[in-house]
Formats: sequence, C-alpha cells, structure tokens
Amino acid sequence: MEGYKLDVEAYLKERVDGQLKFYEQAANRAKRTHVTMQSTIIVLGILVPVLVNIPTEWGRAFHLPVVAQVVITLFSLTLALLAGIANFRRYGDLWLTYRMTEELLKTERYLFVTGSGRYAGAANPFSEFVQAIEAIVSSEHVKFREIIEQSSRPSKQGAAGAAE
Repeated sequence: MEGYKLDVEAYLKERVDGQLKFYEQAANRAKRTHVTMQSTIIVLGILVPVLVNIPTEWGRAFHLPVVAQVVITLFSLTLALLAGIANFRRYGDLWLTYRMTEELLKTERYLFVTGSGRYAGAANPFSEFVQAIEAIVSSEHVKFREIIEQSSRPSKQGAAGAAE
C-alpha cells in the first residue's frame, strides 16, 4: 500500500495549487463577465428611455427617425438578452462562490504548511489536511450545483404571477 500514497509536496503542487489556480481563474472570469454584463445592462437601461423620449422634431431635423428606431430596438433587445443571461448564468453568485473557495483553500494551505491551528500537534496533520481540502472542494461542487439548479427553476414570484 505504501506505493500508492501521495507525498505532501506532490499533493500540495498537484492538487491544492492546481485547485487554487483553477478557482482564481474561474473567479476572475466570472467577475469580469458579471461586471461587464451588469455595467452594460445599466448603461442600456438608461439609454433606452432617453432615446425613446427624444423629441420627434429633433429626429426629423437630423433625418434619424428610422435609424433611431432601429438603434432603440437593438438596445432594448440587447438589454433583455443580457438581463436574461445574467439571471440564468448567475455570474455574480459564481464569482463569490469561487472566490470564497479559493480563500478557504489558501487559508487551509497556510495553516498546514506553518503547522498552525488544528495542525499544530495533530497526530496525522497531512491526513487531516487532505480531508479538509477535499471537503472544501466537495462543498464548492455542491454550491455550484445549487446555483445552477436555482437558475433553471422558475422563480416563486414568476410562478405566483402565472397562477393569478
């Protein structure tokens, strides 16, 4: 059985550091997407009513009524599309979950390598460390699944409105 054991350095490098890199990249991607989508939604949400309420005389003076209608329609469609995707994909929730998992992994790693916290004086600190890391990763998978499942369920508000 000895040949099957993974040593501390290999586990830190292959599993822990690999997971840290993954969660850091995933959190950064989700944050960028969330901030970009929400910023665009805000800008379009402001522009659409402004464009709709531009006096017709101004549009006629610049010969823009048809162009303005097309632009307003495209902005409105983009706004609805982005809001729907943001609600469905839940990038903000994913960003926070990934970042929290990354920070938990970092904390656990530092406690282990410094022999601090629960690892100080532990009978088998490496075994406890592996169990803690795997529990964190497993817990994140459960959270991820919950976030995705929540986005595919109809909201209570939407279901209540449909029933009325």
